[in-house]
Amino acid sequence: MTDTYIWQKIRLRFLEVIQKFDEEKGHTEPSTVIEPNDTDTRPENKLWFEIFPLHSSPFQQELGMSGRNRWNFGLQININSPKARGTYDIDEAYDFICASFKRGDIFDGIRVNQSAYRSSARTYEDFYSVPVTVMVQADLEN
Repeated sequence: MTDTYIWQKIRLRFLEVIQKFDEEKGHTEPSTVIEPNDTDTRPENKLWFEIFPLHSSPFQQELGMSGRNRWNFGLQININSPKARGTYDIDEAYDFICASFKRGDIFDGIRVNQSAYRSSARTYEDFYSVPVTVMVQADLEN
């Protein structure tokens, strides 16, 4: 398992969560998810998400040359909404993400080690943005 594997797995898990969110909310179009180096443009009149990896260095978890290393990793999610829509959509999306990334959840050998949490919202010229962080950990082969 490498950091690339972890990023791809948590990225895919997030996309599945947003697909379920769209289905439950009855959205007729899928939500826009903008990834690093993505050229997609943000929608004008609906909620959208930006995701970024928050890398860290692995550290020795087990003894010996073949001992595994532990790697902590963060997924930064910016939930964005046009100002005209207010923050209700952001709160719904945040609650859904929190319910989907709970401390102790394990998927594809990756463990959520801290429940999703949000930081202070930011206001831009025409939209609101709420940063949400999901922290995970996985053990890597040496």
